[in-house]
Amino acid sequence: MTQPEWRPLSQTDSMTDDLEIGGSRKENSISMLQVWLVANTIAWPFNLKLSGLTLSLNVIFLIPFGLVWLWRRRTIVSSSARVLVLLLGYLAFSWYVAVSGPCNDKLPKLLMTAPVMAFLVLIGWEAGRTANNSDWLKLEKAALGALWAGFAGFLVEMAVPSWFAFQQGFRAEGKFSGLFTEPSHVAFSLFPCIAILLVSQKRKMRRWGMWALFGLFLLSRSSTLIALTASWFLYRLIIQRKLRSGALFGLGVILLIGLGAIINYETLLAPTVVRIIGIVASSDTNNLSSLVYVQGWEDAWENLSRTHGLGLGFNMMGCHPLPEVPIRAILSIGGMDELNAEDGSFQFGKIVSEAGVAGIAFYVAIIWWWFQLEKRIRKIGHNADCSAVTMQAALIFCFVASSFIRGAGYFSAGILLWLIAVSGASKWQSSLITKEASGQIGLKRLIMNRQGQ
Repeated sequence: MTQPEWRPLSQTDSMTDDLEIGGSRKENSISMLQVWLVANTIAWPFNLKLSGLTLSLNVIFLIPFGLVWLWRRRTIVSSSARVLVLLLGYLAFSWYVAVSGPCNDKLPKLLMTAPVMAFLVLIGWEAGRTANNSDWLKLEKAALGALWAGFAGFLVEMAVPSWFAFQQGFRAEGKFSGLFTEPSHVAFSLFPCIAILLVSQKRKMRRWGMWALFGLFLLSRSSTLIALTASWFLYRLIIQRKLRSGALFGLGVILLIGLGAIINYETLLAPTVVRIIGIVASSDTNNLSSLVYVQGWEDAWENLSRTHGLGLGFNMMGCHPLPEVPIRAILSIGGMDELNAEDGSFQFGKIVSEAGVAGIAFYVAIIWWWFQLEKRIRKIGHNADCSAVTMQAALIFCFVASSFIRGAGYFSAGILLWLIAVSGASKWQSSLITKEASGQIGLKRLIMNRQGQ
C-alpha cells in the first residue's frame, strides 16, 4: 500500500492553503452537496430508537453514503484535516469536563454521538470545500425539491389526518406539519431552502422562494417562521444593504400579516402575539412556548455558573440534576420540567450550556467572521463567484438567526448546513485574497519595470 502524499489541488479548485491528502480526485462533490441539503432538511425528522438513543434518518443515511463518497475520492483537503483535529480536541476536552462535571448520566450519549459528529463534520467540510460554483448554484434545484417534498407532506396530512395523530393539536389551530413533528420544526428546517431561492440571481427561483414562504404562512405558520422572516427582512435591509428587495419583501410580509389579521386575528396572529408577550413577561404568562424559551436562557446561565464556565460537555444537555431555575419550577407543576431539556430550547442555549464560555466565544467569532464575509461580498458585486457565496452567506444567516429562536440538536438543519456554508465561503475568501495578492505583486512589478526603463 502506497503512502499518502501531499500535492496541490488542480487549478479548477485552486486554493492557497489547501492540499489534497491521498490519491487523485476523480469526481466533484455535486452529489454530496445536494444530498447533504436534502438529507438535513427533509430526512432528519424521521428517526429510529437504538439502545435508548434516537438516531435521525439523515445520520443513518449520511454515514454509509459519506463512507462510500470518501472511499471513491480517496482524498481530503488539508483544511478538512485541521478542522477534524480541532473538533477532536474539543470532544476530548468535553469528555473530561463531563466526567468531572456536576452531572454525567448522559455520558453514554456523548460517547456515542461524538464520533458521529466528528465524521459528519469531516464530510460536510470536505463537501463544502471541494465544491465549485456550479455545484453551489445547482443547490437551487435541490432546495426546490426539498420544498416540494415538504408541501407534499402537508397535502398527505390533509388527506389522511389519522396518519399524523401527534399533530392533531396543531391541526385544531389550522396548522399543518406534514413530515415534521411540529410547525416550528417546519420553519427552521425549510427556511434555509427558501433563503437559497430568495438570493438566487434567477427571477424565477426568487418567485418560487416567495411563493414557498407565503405557502408556509398559509399552511404551517408558527412563531418561529414569523421570527425568521422578520430576521430575514432585517438581514437583507441592514447587513446586505439590499434596500429595494428588502423593502419589497417587508411590504409583502406586512400585507400578508394584515390580511391574516382581517381574515381571522384570533387564529392566525393571536398565538404569536401571546407568545411574544409571554417572553417579555414570563412570570405572568401561561403560554407554554414562552416559558420553555425563557427556560432556555435560564438554563444556559445556570449551567455556566455551576460548571464555572467550562460547560457540561458535548451533548450532555439534560443531564440530572437539571438546573434549578424559576421557569422549571413553574413547568414542574404540570409535570413538564423535562420539556426541551436536552435541546436547550434553542441552539445558542444548548451550545453555551455544553461548551461554556467557549460556546459564547464561538458565537462571537462566527458572527464577526460572517460580517467580514458580507463586507467582501458587497465590494465584489455580481458575478458567478458572488452568486455562490451569497447563497453560502444566506445559509450562515439561517444558522445564526435560528440559534436564538429554536433548535433541535446538532444533527438537524442548522449547524450542519452552516458547516458546508462556512467551508465554501472560506474557500472563496482564500481565493479572493490570493487574487488580490497576485494583483498587488503584478502591479509592483509593472511599476518597477517602468521605473527601470
